[in-house]
Amino acid sequence: MAFSFLIMKKTLITLTIFIAFSCKSQIIPQNNAYVEIPNNAYIKDTENFLNNFVGTWHYQKGNEQFSITLLKVLHKDYGSYYNDIIIGEYKYIDSNGTTIVNTLSDINIPSIHHNISGAKSLIRLEYPKCPECNVGEYRIKSFFYDPERKYQNLAIVFRSISATQIKIKLYTEGVSTTTGPNAIDEMRVPAGEYILNKI
Repeated sequence: MAFSFLIMKKTLITLTIFIAFSCKSQIIPQNNAYVEIPNNAYIKDTENFLNNFVGTWHYQKGNEQFSITLLKVLHKDYGSYYNDIIIGEYKYIDSNGTTIVNTLSDINIPSIHHNISGAKSLIRLEYPKCPECNVGEYRIKSFFYDPERKYQNLAIVFRSISATQIKIKLYTEGVSTTTGPNAIDEMRVPAGEYILNKI
């Protein structure tokens, strides 16, 4: 008798928490997040589109290599709203074979400040424009950080080409917030487009 009472009590508590959470947050589909976001809203990856980017991806041209590992994070708390996002880390080797940056080992460190973070949906005519994108196709934009030059204002856009290939565009967004006369504004990972294969 006491055992069934405990089960019923736990079920009621779980149900109450679920109902309370459901009443407090409005779910907005990830690809429809252009509306005004109310407090406690949840921008949810309802179509599992972010899953297209999860994994380890690799680009190589001669000695130059660019590797990215991405994970999906559900219900990330941004204070006034929640969002499903992708996080990631990367490694870049220049054309001389020199490793310029390597943060891949940081992917499993629980942190809100990964070097790739975010998931803003972009349609084809949003900057950076994608004339080759189909009508209704969307891409994902994230923040891109250089761990040695965090003052740089960088962004990365992901486009799913197939289950085994993505196209990315890496670029500066606006003006960097340089700190002092010796701050270097040049990107260590060159801006541009890269096609990466899943490994």
